Order: sequence, then C-alpha cells, then structure tokens
Amino acid sequence: MISSANVYLLLIFTVISFTALGVFYSRGKFETLDDFLTARGTAGTKILSTTFLASFLGVFILFTPPEAGSIGGITTVIGYALGLGSLYFAFIILSPKIRSYLPQGSTLNDFARKRYGKKMYVLILLLSIFYMFVHLVAELTAIALVAYELAGIPLLFTALIIGIGTMIYTAYGGLRASMFTDMIQMVFVLVLLLITGIGVVYYLGGINSIVALSRANTPELWNFGNIGGIEFGLTLGIAVFVANLFHQGYWQRIYSGKNDQSIKKSLILCIVIAVPIMILTGLLGIISTGLGYSDNPSVALFSLVYGIFPRGLIILVFMLALVLVMSTVDTLLNGMVATFSTNTSGLLKDFESKTLLRFARVLTLIIIIPATLIAAQGYSVLYLFLVADLLCAGVVFPLFYGLFNKHVTETTAVAASLLGIASGVPFFLADQLLISFTLPIFISGVVTLAGSWYVKKTTFNSN
Repeated sequence: MISSANVYLLLIFTVISFTALGVFYSRGKFETLDDFLTARGTAGTKILSTTFLASFLGVFILFTPPEAGSIGGITTVIGYALGLGSLYFAFIILSPKIRSYLPQGSTLNDFARKRYGKKMYVLILLLSIFYMFVHLVAELTAIALVAYELAGIPLLFTALIIGIGTMIYTAYGGLRASMFTDMIQMVFVLVLLLITGIGVVYYLGGINSIVALSRANTPELWNFGNIGGIEFGLTLGIAVFVANLFHQGYWQRIYSGKNDQSIKKSLILCIVIAVPIMILTGLLGIISTGLGYSDNPSVALFSLVYGIFPRGLIILVFMLALVLVMSTVDTLLNGMVATFSTNTSGLLKDFESKTLLRFARVLTLIIIIPATLIAAQGYSVLYLFLVADLLCAGVVFPLFYGLFNKHVTETTAVAASLLGIASGVPFFLADQLLISFTLPIFISGVVTLAGSWYVKKTTFNSN
C-alpha cells in the first residue's frame, strides 16, 4: 500500500491545479446566464469531440465496464459498448430535430415543456435531476473507492475534496470552464488508457499468456455462449442508451455546437473512439478477475494495476483517474445547475440575469454536499447507475416519439411513462434485470402508439 500522506498530497495538488486552471480560463468569458449555462453556438467539431468524449466516458469507463466484464464476461462488455455506440447515434438523429424545434433551449426539459406541457415537463424535470444526481454520486463513489484501496484514504475525504474543487471552477466558469478542462482531461484519458494497456501486457508477459491463463481460470467469462453474460450485456446496453439521453449536460453541449454538421462529425468521431475504449477496459476487468487480482468488481481495473504495476506507475494512473472524474463531475454539476436555473428563470421572470447567475452558483454548492455524503457510503458503482437507468427506460419512448408524431398528447405521454416505470420496478427488485429494462420500453411504447392512434382517429372523424 502506498503512503497515505503521499496520496493525500496528490489528491490536493491535482484538484487545486485543475480548479485553478478552470477558474483562470473562465475569467471574463461570460456576462449572462445563457453564456454560463450553454455557451450557445460557440463550439466547433474539435472541442465538441473532446468534451463529448470526456463527458460521456468519464471515470465510469474505468469502473463500470471492468465491473461488467468481471461479472458477465466478454458478451456483457460487447453489449455495453454497443449500447454506448447506439447512444451517440441517437444523438446524431435527435439533436438537429431538438435544436430546430427549440432553437433557444438549453436542456431537455425545455423541449418537454414546449412539446407536451406542464405535467410532462415536471416528470422529465424530476427524472433528469434524479438521474444526474445518482450519476454524480456514482462518480464520486468510484474515485473514493480507488483512493481507499490505494492508501486507506477515507471515502468522505476523497469525495469531498474532489466535489469542492470541481464545484469551485464550475460555479465560477460554468459550461465554458467545463468544456475547456474536458479538452485537457481527454488527453489525460488517452494517456491513462495507453499506459494501463501497455503496462498490463508488459508486466504479465504478453497478450497470449494473459488470455490463456485468464480463460483457464474463468472460462465462463470468455464464453460467447454464456446466456447470463448475454442477458447482462443487453441490460447494460439498454440502460446506458436510455439513461444518458436524459443527461442535461449532454444537451447543453448540443446547444453549444456551432451547427448541426459540427455536432454530427463530433458524435461520429466519438463512436469510433469510445466503443473500442469501452471494450478495452471491459477486457481488463475480465483479466483482473481471471488472474485473481479482483475481490471487488467495482474496482477490478485498479486492483489489477495495484497488483502488477510499480509504485510510480500506480501513482500516475491514480492521478489521471482523478483528472478524469473531475471532467465528469463538472459536466453533471453544470447539467443540474442548468436544469434548476432555467426552470427558476421561467418562474421568476422579474429577477435579473445577475441574480439568477448567483442563484445558479449557490445551487452548485448545495448539490455537491449531499452527493459527497452519499458517496462516502461506498455503494456499488454499477448498481447506482442501474437504479437511475431503470426510471429512464419507461420514459424514453413517449418523450422522443413526440418529435416524429404530432398526435402524441401530454396525457398519452405521461400515462405511458408512468405505466412503463411501474412495470419495471417489481422485476428490478426481484433482480430480473433484463425484463426490468425491456418491459418498461415495451409497455410505454404500446401505450404511446395506441394513444396517438386513438387521437389521430378521433381527429380524423371529427373533421
């Protein structure tokens, strides 16, 4: 175990450095609440690609794919990666339609309010806030577990110092600070993955021997016919697809794009880069379990690193992981603050922009406190994500189908969403994960299609 004093110093140094960088870059960059929340129409393909990658992948790429691999094996990893690729493709299809339908929007809630009305708007508002908060807790939990495994650092300390540091530059610089640090952090991500991949191959004696030994110890994890792994892969693929469509931080970045072409190019590049990265980290989780390094699937990759790397490389990997988690946390904080602030601005029309901006900054502080306290409990990172993902599965079809069918009413969309969510909860509690994610989509889809057909028929007959 590495000296706890060194890890404390590394934590503090890394957080202070990136906090200072984000604050410095943001000086004088914005004057209005809209600048703070969306940086509207300012981002080209290059910065969009890096910020999408850093925000989409986040520190979860170091935890949930390896955890999924260590539990379900190769088929689970592939299903999870395909779900992420499908998510990027969905944004390619949906983003120009959303931007065209609501050019001055900033979050998905704005679309829900204009397309459907108050009830659907409130449902999406609550759902997106819940999802992003759980996601925030999961990210802080993940890095806190790593610090604990590395040097026995209390979970609360790690979660708190990262939360406070990220909160400072996010509250000061808004989305611009987040996107700028994403560019730097994405470089660090690629370096981390390169070091980890090459290091594992080098210290364990080559790819062939690694795979052969891991396959001999845990053949079920390498079996493409593993039914349990296939089901788990389908579950995670669906979960990552439906849930991240409600991540307001991503929709902020959609609105920050200069034009639809820049957004499309950046998302295509993300598919090319992100899917292989996800498969790679998932395979490292399988190897960690297969070679007996991982007792806790939530930190499977880092257990492998700690087991075979020399001290200097372990410290470097840990520092890069810190940088990565900050890129995700600032995205989530911005998304939640944007959600609160835009809705407040609609309710408090007499308030000046500067007052709302101060309100947005205070909210950033308020959000981070309960998130760090929950993160200190050390729950399973993957399970935390699945809890939030479940609710999104019942709402995704009714919400977005309204872009393509004008006959979907608010009553239909709300009823379909609530029935969809309700149908999945019992199966989730019974640990039947695949059914718990597919049934809500099916139920909500059937209700939405039936309701829109009825409205269309009634309208036609009345004319």
